[in-house]
Amino acid sequence: MTVYLDVLLLSNFWADYALLRACGKLSGAPLRGLRLTLGGLLGAVGALAVLLPPLPLPVCMLGRALLALLMTLAAFGFHGMRRLVRQTCLFYLLSLLFAGAVYLLLSRMQPAGFYTQNTVQYADLSLTVLLAGTAAAAAVSSFCARRGGSLRKGTYRLHLRIGGCDLSMPALLDTGNTLRDAYSGMPVIVCTEHALAAWLSQFPDPASAAASQKGFRLLPVRTVSGEALLPACLPEHAALCREGEREIPLGAVIAVSQEPGSRAPAIVPAALARNL
Repeated sequence: MTVYLDVLLLSNFWADYALLRACGKLSGAPLRGLRLTLGGLLGAVGALAVLLPPLPLPVCMLGRALLALLMTLAAFGFHGMRRLVRQTCLFYLLSLLFAGAVYLLLSRMQPAGFYTQNTVQYADLSLTVLLAGTAAAAAVSSFCARRGGSLRKGTYRLHLRIGGCDLSMPALLDTGNTLRDAYSGMPVIVCTEHALAAWLSQFPDPASAAASQKGFRLLPVRTVSGEALLPACLPEHAALCREGEREIPLGAVIAVSQEPGSRAPAIVPAALARNL
């Protein structure tokens, strides 16, 4: 059977790109276009395994797992081994479910030009079909995102592990918090000094505390009282939950607010709660 490289690479790129976006949404990881594109390209290159001679299934599955690890690392970056393993397992599971659904559909329809080799599926589709399918998938994804974008009412809590301290505090979801870290592109959660007191009490000031952590930076923000620089860093762990429900891990930078009279101990970008 003839395998056309443009069809193979393009179809696998779009499929892997969509799966990485879904993985990011489910895991609460920040979504950056260039990183997702790089992850999709790695997946497209991995699809070239269809051109190799038949390999044992364990070898194929191990290769798929390693490829999933590289794609996840490229798409979301490294923010600790625990988070990387969790994201890789989620992406691998999504890939298996997607591949199984496609195989079931195409095997029943038995279209011409359908071929499977080394766990890679190839369907000889025209460029028009690929573009139309991509546009349809983007439209459905956008529609679902708008329909599922409303926030559920309830009390939220933010759980942090930072500087060896485990902290838990009420969190306010704020659609007006659109802060992004210029270095990593991650959203910013603003916490008050009082909420972080157990951690900050070990240091002379918030800037010194943030400087002791990974990813220290000073974030310029505009507040009611004017412009300010907030000490910020990366926590060892961050998660959000509604009362009585399971927590969702977050990929976010923690900034320390020194303004008195804050509305809540933690102000969380509303977009981070879409997965709850």
